[in-house]
Amino acid sequence: MISFDLFLQQLLSGLVVGSSYVLMAAGFSLIWGIMSVLNLAHGEFFMLGAYSTFYLATLLGLNPIISCLISMVILFVLGILFQQVLVRPLVGRQGWQIDTVLITIGASIFLQNFALIVFGKDYKGLPPLYEETFNIGPVFLAYDRLLVLAVGICLIIFLWFFIKYTKTGMAIRAVSENLQSAYLAGINIKKIFMICFGLSAAFAGAAGALLAPVFFIFPTVGAGPLLMAFAVVIFGGLGSINGAIYAGFLVGVVESMLVMFTTSAWKDAGVFALVILVLAIKPKGLFGIKAE
Repeated sequence: MISFDLFLQQLLSGLVVGSSYVLMAAGFSLIWGIMSVLNLAHGEFFMLGAYSTFYLATLLGLNPIISCLISMVILFVLGILFQQVLVRPLVGRQGWQIDTVLITIGASIFLQNFALIVFGKDYKGLPPLYEETFNIGPVFLAYDRLLVLAVGICLIIFLWFFIKYTKTGMAIRAVSENLQSAYLAGINIKKIFMICFGLSAAFAGAAGALLAPVFFIFPTVGAGPLLMAFAVVIFGGLGSINGAIYAGFLVGVVESMLVMFTTSAWKDAGVFALVILVLAIKPKGLFGIKAE
């Protein structure tokens, strides 16, 4: 018999993991909704964000939260360079969408091997920031995980506010609605593409940075989060930022509940089985929209 206290415990843990899934999926969904680019190197941005946070914290002695913010800036720049060097020359050519899939797979393999050579094969991890736990009656959560949840939610709110209310965000939404009309309205399409790719990389890097003090870091650490980002964006609706936010938390909670009722070995299988079931009923995803 599962107690209510254990249920709340798992729910809280699911929200922590879900916040990182939202950060991964929102960036992944953003560039699909704006550019129709399926970036299979997205997991490597997660990995680079985790490594950059680790080295900023250990070599420079910076607070991991400050390191996370710096990592986001670094990944934003890397995302722009990635888009300009690898993706932009392909856009508009015949069969360019397949070409971008192939080139991002190649970039993923390159970055994994780059990390293996430069950072080594050994697992790395940051020591806990706090030894204490946050208690609400019988329910407890390590302060490190609570910090991940709090910062993750702040970043999600920032992205939502940026897309919804800023001038650049409005331009992004205009491009996602109708590229040709946005161009005729005078919106700099190339600039919007650069910003979207930079934001996508920055938020994937933030997900890796936030989990650096919680989980181990290694060259292929981004593979699992990339698969979950796939699950979340398909679940929520390709190109939908709101869908990615709702579905990310939902997938995190479902995964946590599966661990409680079965074992950790079944969590991924259960999540993807649920995604398949949802797609069988609603092919456009749970929230059924392509873009905001």
